[in-house]
Amino acid sequence: MSDTTITTNSKADSDRFLSLASLRESHSNLLKLHREQGNQAGILTEIEQFIIKGRTTGALLDSEDDRWVAQSLLDYWNSIFYRARQESPDSTLAEFDPSLAPELDDVLCPYLGLEAFHEESQHLFFGRQRLLDQMLEKLKTNRLLAVVGSSGSGKSSVVLGGLIPKLKADGLPGSENWHYFRPIMPGSKPLETLARVTRPPDIDTTEWKEQQVNQFRSNSKHLSQLISELPNQAPSVLVVDQFEELFTLCPDKEVRQAFVDNLLHLVRLPDKRHIVILTMRTDFEEKVTKLKNFQQLFEETQIRVTALDASEVCDAIEKPAELVGLKFEDGLVANLLEDVLGETAALPLLQFTLLKLWENRERNRVTWETYKQVGGGRNALAKSADELYESLIPEDQQTAKRILLKMVRPTEGLEVTSNRILRDDLYTSGDASDRIDRVLRKLAESRLIRYTEGDSSEDIQVEITHEALIRNWDRLINWLEDEMHFLRRRRRLTDDVKLWSSRDRKEDFLYRREQINEAKKYDDLSSLEEEFIAQSLAQYKRQQEMSLQLQEITLQNNISYTSQYVE
Repeated sequence: MSDTTITTNSKADSDRFLSLASLRESHSNLLKLHREQGNQAGILTEIEQFIIKGRTTGALLDSEDDRWVAQSLLDYWNSIFYRARQESPDSTLAEFDPSLAPELDDVLCPYLGLEAFHEESQHLFFGRQRLLDQMLEKLKTNRLLAVVGSSGSGKSSVVLGGLIPKLKADGLPGSENWHYFRPIMPGSKPLETLARVTRPPDIDTTEWKEQQVNQFRSNSKHLSQLISELPNQAPSVLVVDQFEELFTLCPDKEVRQAFVDNLLHLVRLPDKRHIVILTMRTDFEEKVTKLKNFQQLFEETQIRVTALDASEVCDAIEKPAELVGLKFEDGLVANLLEDVLGETAALPLLQFTLLKLWENRERNRVTWETYKQVGGGRNALAKSADELYESLIPEDQQTAKRILLKMVRPTEGLEVTSNRILRDDLYTSGDASDRIDRVLRKLAESRLIRYTEGDSSEDIQVEITHEALIRNWDRLINWLEDEMHFLRRRRRLTDDVKLWSSRDRKEDFLYRREQINEAKKYDDLSSLEEEFIAQSLAQYKRQQEMSLQLQEITLQNNISYTSQYVE
């Protein structure tokens, strides 16, 4: 090869295709040109430049499959030179050079960690097409859809990030023009939640909300009436996410029934095709039997969210990565697949692991070294939580422990579930406010907790981001085992106070002496709990005074009777 050719090659070494896709596109264009013009001198020059440019592109290709395809294309054009009896340039693909890979901006992150998918992240939602088709088919003939699955199965994500976007894109005839309410979670006061979501934009008063709550209690048609007054008279869609909160957070069975009765009336209206979509954990299905007139419809309209199969998990890993140009070293995706298949909380564990892999990527690649550093699919979440905890000073560690234990809730048996609480209730433990602020910030930055906005700053709630943390972080599991008995008794006080408050603070629901003495031992009482204990104590004292007065009256009567008898 001439010196001139070598110089040309040196210049071309700095010029490469940006990807295998662009190399293949150039190959296709060159094929057309070669068919039209044959081995003319100009065409051979084009081919030579293609080989040189394609050879240097090897520095960007780390996948063995991609490298095999690229080398095959270069060999094809090398054979054209050979048949034309021309000296061809070196067509051996350059070795992969990770330092030449493009940098990916952090804002392109294609994974959500422990957060559920929502409409704004629908472009990253993959792996559930089969289930989405089943849901749409169910909604063709039903106006209630109960989406049921185990914790970590992806119920919320498939509804909020998959089904609702499909409906808004006309997934059913006319659904593009339906009215969609903001998704809700029942919370401890589900009737107030209904009032907030149906509140007209020009009304924002406590008095109006209280009026609606009273109407919901006494009139099962009230939700339907409120929706009928909306300017848009199209069918409405209401999503009730985490329907189990009706049982775990709401202590008043009358409120639960009123909430369900209003939903039932809405989906049974003869003149409007309103739709209600529920998501609920399977371990709360038996609770549905306690709701009148609901169980049969719930079972008839149920869709079960089962585990993803291997190909669906691969889609959830690879397709979001393809959108932003993220690559995995050979064999890594298969290993991730093996890590999470069969796990109870496979999807949140996988998403959290993928998020940590993204955060620790090398330019545009996830390497085996990164995978080992993060801890793999089974351990990434626990490892990240441990690193955060161990980075705290001892005082902050104790505060973090107290905060996290307030965000879990023992249920029947040995089960523990997440518990959304008012942020302000965390400031009653005696810890310094600035320490609580600091620990909350670090827990949120590590994506271990999340906030839910309320109508005001006093209504802001906070919770563990996903129950996968409760089941997979050994340190938290050990805390829970130590604290389980205490947590159950402590949670009982919280529930009793909520019930007392929901029943107009009637004295019948106040505590007796032994219960008061136990409740006074807690150092993390909310203002409402303190008021409840104070009123319980006041009632106890009144009862004691009345008892003493009765004893005194009885004693005086006895003395008088005895005196008369002696006389």
